[in-house]
Amino acid sequence: MTALGPRWRLRRRPGEPVWAQIEARLSDRISSGGLEPGARLPPERALAASLGVSRMTVRQALDSLARRGLVERGVGRGTFVKSARPEIALDGPLGLTAQLAAQGRSAEARVLLAAVEGEELHVRRLRTTGGQPLVLEDSWLPARRFPGLLERDLTGSLYELMRAEYGLGPVRAVERIAAVAARDEQAAALGVRTGTPLMLVERTAFAADGEVERARDLHRGTFLVERR
Repeated sequence: MTALGPRWRLRRRPGEPVWAQIEARLSDRISSGGLEPGARLPPERALAASLGVSRMTVRQALDSLARRGLVERGVGRGTFVKSARPEIALDGPLGLTAQLAAQGRSAEARVLLAAVEGEELHVRRLRTTGGQPLVLEDSWLPARRFPGLLERDLTGSLYELMRAEYGLGPVRAVERIAAVAARDEQAAALGVRTGTPLMLVERTAFAADGEVERARDLHRGTFLVERR
Protein backbone atom coordinates (compact mmCIF):
# COMPACT_ATOMS: atom_id res chain seq x y z
CA MET A 1 0.00 0.00 0.00
CA THR A 2 1.34 3.44 -0.92
CA ALA A 3 0.89 4.91 2.57
CA LEU A 4 3.26 2.33 4.02
CA GLY A 5 5.75 2.41 1.18
CA PRO A 6 6.95 -0.36 -1.14
CA ARG A 7 7.70 -3.89 0.05
CA TRP A 8 6.90 -3.21 3.72
CA ARG A 9 5.66 -6.15 5.74
CA LEU A 10 4.75 -6.64 9.39
CA ARG A 11 7.13 -8.75 11.46
CA ARG A 12 5.77 -10.96 14.22
CA ARG A 13 8.29 -10.40 17.01
CA PRO A 14 7.91 -10.83 20.79
CA GLY A 15 7.72 -7.55 22.68
CA GLU A 16 6.91 -5.45 19.61
CA PRO A 17 3.14 -4.98 19.21
CA VAL A 18 1.77 -4.96 15.68
CA TRP A 19 0.15 -1.55 16.18
CA ALA A 20 3.50 -0.10 17.28
CA GLN A 21 5.13 -1.34 14.06
CA ILE A 22 2.41 0.31 11.99
CA GLU A 23 2.80 3.55 13.96
CA ALA A 24 6.59 3.51 13.52
CA ARG A 25 6.33 2.87 9.77
CA LEU A 26 3.84 5.67 9.20
CA SER A 27 5.92 7.99 11.40
CA ASP A 28 8.99 7.20 9.30
CA ARG A 29 7.05 7.88 6.10
CA ILE A 30 5.84 11.23 7.44
CA SER A 31 9.28 12.24 8.71
CA SER A 32 11.01 11.33 5.44
CA GLY A 33 8.47 13.19 3.30
CA GLY A 34 7.01 10.01 1.83
CA LEU A 35 3.69 11.21 3.20
CA GLU A 36 3.40 14.97 2.76
CA PRO A 37 1.44 17.37 4.97
CA GLY A 38 -2.21 17.30 3.98
CA ALA A 39 -2.07 13.79 2.54
CA ARG A 40 -5.06 11.65 3.42
CA LEU A 41 -4.32 8.18 4.77
CA PRO A 42 -6.34 5.19 3.60
CA PRO A 43 -9.40 4.33 5.72
CA GLU A 44 -8.88 2.09 8.75
CA ARG A 45 -10.75 -0.74 7.01
CA ALA A 46 -8.47 -0.60 3.95
CA LEU A 47 -5.27 -0.46 6.02
CA ALA A 48 -6.43 -3.35 8.17
CA ALA A 49 -7.35 -5.49 5.16
CA SER A 50 -4.03 -4.83 3.40
CA LEU A 51 -2.04 -5.81 6.50
CA GLY A 52 -4.21 -8.68 7.65
CA VAL A 53 -4.90 -7.13 11.06
CA SER A 54 -7.96 -5.88 12.90
CA ARG A 55 -9.33 -2.35 12.58
CA MET A 56 -8.69 -1.92 16.31
CA THR A 57 -4.97 -2.55 15.73
CA VAL A 58 -4.86 0.10 12.99
CA ARG A 59 -6.89 2.47 15.16
CA GLN A 60 -4.35 2.15 18.00
CA ALA A 61 -1.54 3.12 15.62
CA LEU A 62 -3.42 6.11 14.20
CA ASP A 63 -4.53 7.30 17.63
CA SER A 64 -0.93 7.23 18.83
CA LEU A 65 0.19 9.24 15.79
CA ALA A 66 -2.56 11.76 16.54
CA ARG A 67 -1.39 12.13 20.14
CA ARG A 68 2.12 12.84 18.82
CA GLY A 69 0.73 15.54 16.55
CA LEU A 70 1.68 13.81 13.30
CA VAL A 71 -1.83 13.26 11.99
CA GLU A 72 -5.24 14.83 12.45
CA ARG A 73 -8.33 12.67 12.74
CA GLY A 74 -11.94 13.67 12.29
CA VAL A 75 -15.16 11.71 12.37
CA GLY A 76 -16.42 11.38 8.81
CA ARG A 77 -13.36 13.19 7.39
CA GLY A 78 -10.64 10.56 7.70
CA THR A 79 -7.02 10.86 8.82
CA PHE A 80 -4.69 13.52 7.40
CA VAL A 81 -0.96 14.11 7.77
CA LYS A 82 -0.17 17.29 9.71
CA SER A 83 2.88 19.48 9.13
CA ALA A 84 6.15 17.66 9.74
CA ARG A 85 8.14 18.40 12.87
CA PRO A 86 10.95 20.96 12.47
CA GLU A 87 14.16 19.63 11.00
CA ILE A 88 17.56 20.41 12.45
CA ALA A 89 20.48 20.18 10.06
CA LEU A 90 23.66 19.13 11.85
CA ASP A 91 27.10 19.42 10.30
CA GLY A 92 29.53 16.77 11.50
CA PRO A 93 27.48 14.60 13.87
CA LEU A 94 29.22 14.32 17.23
CA GLY A 95 29.17 10.93 18.97
CA LEU A 96 27.71 10.30 22.40
CA THR A 97 31.04 8.80 23.39
CA ALA A 98 32.84 12.05 22.54
CA GLN A 99 30.20 14.21 24.19
CA LEU A 100 30.40 12.37 27.48
CA ALA A 101 34.19 12.21 27.32
CA ALA A 102 34.25 16.01 27.08
CA GLN A 103 32.30 16.03 30.36
CA GLY A 104 34.70 13.61 32.00
CA ARG A 105 32.21 10.74 31.75
CA SER A 106 32.36 7.38 30.01
CA ALA A 107 29.82 5.97 27.57
CA GLU A 108 28.93 2.31 27.44
CA ALA A 109 26.69 0.35 25.08
CA ARG A 110 24.89 -2.94 25.55
CA VAL A 111 23.79 -4.57 22.31
CA LEU A 112 20.18 -5.75 22.54
CA LEU A 113 19.71 -6.69 18.87
CA ALA A 114 21.95 -7.06 15.83
CA ALA A 115 20.12 -8.49 12.85
CA VAL A 116 19.77 -8.39 9.08
CA GLU A 117 16.32 -7.14 8.08
CA GLY A 118 15.96 -7.33 4.34
CA GLU A 119 18.40 -4.86 2.81
CA GLU A 120 19.19 -3.22 6.15
CA LEU A 121 21.19 -3.97 9.29
CA HIS A 122 19.28 -3.27 12.49
CA VAL A 123 21.24 -2.52 15.64
CA ARG A 124 19.49 -1.81 18.94
CA ARG A 125 21.63 -0.67 21.86
CA LEU A 126 21.15 0.62 25.38
CA ARG A 127 23.57 3.48 26.06
CA THR A 128 24.60 4.06 29.66
CA THR A 129 27.12 6.02 31.71
CA GLY A 130 28.25 4.79 35.09
CA GLY A 131 25.58 2.10 34.90
CA GLN A 132 22.78 4.66 34.43
CA PRO A 133 20.60 4.14 31.34
CA LEU A 134 20.55 7.18 29.07
CA VAL A 135 19.38 6.31 25.58
CA LEU A 136 17.68 3.38 23.85
CA GLU A 137 18.96 3.47 20.27
CA ASP A 138 17.67 1.78 17.12
CA SER A 139 19.78 2.21 13.99
CA TRP A 140 19.15 0.89 10.49
CA LEU A 141 22.09 0.89 8.05
CA PRO A 142 22.21 -0.19 4.38
CA ALA A 143 23.62 -3.74 4.44
CA ARG A 144 25.41 -3.39 1.11
CA ARG A 145 27.48 -0.48 2.41
CA PHE A 146 28.51 -2.15 5.68
CA PRO A 147 29.37 -5.81 4.99
CA GLY A 148 30.41 -7.70 8.11
CA LEU A 149 29.43 -4.89 10.47
CA LEU A 150 27.30 -7.12 12.72
CA GLU A 151 30.32 -9.33 13.40
CA ARG A 152 32.33 -6.38 14.73
CA ASP A 153 32.43 -4.90 18.22
CA LEU A 154 29.29 -2.78 18.48
CA THR A 155 29.80 -1.62 22.08
CA GLY A 156 31.75 1.51 21.19
CA SER A 157 30.96 4.49 18.98
CA LEU A 158 28.94 3.27 16.00
CA TYR A 159 29.83 6.38 14.01
CA GLU A 160 33.54 5.88 14.68
CA LEU A 161 33.25 2.27 13.49
CA MET A 162 31.51 3.43 10.32
CA ARG A 163 34.23 6.01 9.79
CA ALA A 164 37.31 3.93 10.62
CA GLU A 165 36.37 0.61 9.03
CA TYR A 166 34.25 1.69 6.08
CA GLY A 167 35.19 5.30 5.37
CA LEU A 168 31.52 6.22 5.68
CA GLY A 169 31.36 8.37 8.78
CA PRO A 170 28.34 10.71 8.82
CA VAL A 171 29.07 14.33 7.99
CA ARG A 172 25.49 15.62 8.18
CA ALA A 173 22.26 14.60 9.84
CA VAL A 174 18.67 15.74 10.00
CA GLU A 175 16.85 15.19 13.28
CA ARG A 176 13.21 15.46 14.23
CA ILE A 177 12.28 15.64 17.90
CA ALA A 178 9.08 14.77 19.75
CA ALA A 179 7.93 13.87 23.25
CA VAL A 180 6.48 10.37 23.65
CA ALA A 181 5.35 8.12 26.50
CA ALA A 182 7.47 5.07 27.38
CA ARG A 183 5.96 1.73 26.42
CA ASP A 184 6.46 -1.34 28.60
CA GLU A 185 9.59 -2.70 26.89
CA GLN A 186 11.15 0.75 26.54
CA ALA A 187 10.43 1.61 30.16
CA ALA A 188 12.01 -1.63 31.36
CA ALA A 189 15.19 -1.00 29.34
CA LEU A 190 15.55 2.60 30.51
CA GLY A 191 14.63 1.93 34.12
CA VAL A 192 11.53 4.13 34.21
CA ARG A 193 7.82 3.54 34.64
CA THR A 194 5.54 2.82 31.72
CA GLY A 195 4.10 6.11 30.50
CA THR A 196 7.08 8.18 31.62
CA PRO A 197 7.81 11.03 29.16
CA LEU A 198 10.75 10.34 26.87
CA MET A 199 12.37 12.41 24.16
CA LEU A 200 12.21 10.72 20.77
CA VAL A 201 14.88 11.74 18.26
CA GLU A 202 14.36 10.44 14.72
CA ARG A 203 17.42 10.96 12.57
CA THR A 204 18.67 10.43 9.04
CA ALA A 205 22.46 10.61 8.77
CA PHE A 206 24.46 11.14 5.59
CA ALA A 207 28.02 10.45 4.55
CA ALA A 208 29.52 12.58 1.80
CA ASP A 209 27.95 10.35 -0.86
CA GLY A 210 24.52 9.69 0.60
CA GLU A 211 22.42 8.23 3.39
CA VAL A 212 24.10 5.83 5.80
CA GLU A 213 21.72 5.60 8.76
CA ARG A 214 18.11 5.90 9.88
CA ALA A 215 17.71 6.02 13.63
CA ARG A 216 15.13 6.31 16.40
CA ASP A 217 16.61 7.22 19.79
CA LEU A 218 14.65 7.38 23.02
CA HIS A 219 16.24 9.62 25.64
CA ARG A 220 15.50 9.23 29.31
CA GLY A 221 14.68 12.29 31.42
CA THR A 222 16.27 15.58 30.45
CA PHE A 223 19.47 14.06 29.06
CA LEU A 224 19.17 14.86 25.36
CA VAL A 225 21.97 14.09 22.93
CA GLU A 226 21.68 16.10 19.74
CA ARG A 227 24.32 14.15 17.86
CA ARG A 228 25.63 10.64 18.29
